[in-house]
Amino acid sequence: MAVREKVINITIPKGETEGLYTTALEVGFVLGVELHTNHNDIDNFAEYGIYDDSGVSFSKPTHIDHWKRREGAGFDDSYKPLFFNTESKTFTFKAKTSQAVIKSTYFHLILIYKINPESCT
Repeated sequence: MAVREKVINITIPKGETEGLYTTALEVGFVLGVELHTNHNDIDNFAEYGIYDDSGVSFSKPTHIDHWKRREGAGFDDSYKPLFFNTESKTFTFKAKTSQAVIKSTYFHLILIYKINPESCT
């Protein structure tokens, strides 16, 4: 098994409540994800979600802590599991806060792909 990563970068500009990014994903099987962010305002609820090309939430919007890497686990157990084939579909990634952010706030989502090594030749 070979593993490849793709990073989705979203920024919520200062004074705004939402950032989104829409892209077609490469063909592969996504094992899971991990999220990195500079959002640390515990009084300003932040959530992250993934939507398919019809606008339906593929991965329900949940608190950002649910997307972060888990400590003390092995590699396979440390990221948020998703287990889906991308099939070159278009997905929208959305970060949202309940109140406007007081500084530009980034969200870096790392998708962890399982790929077939024979397909790389």
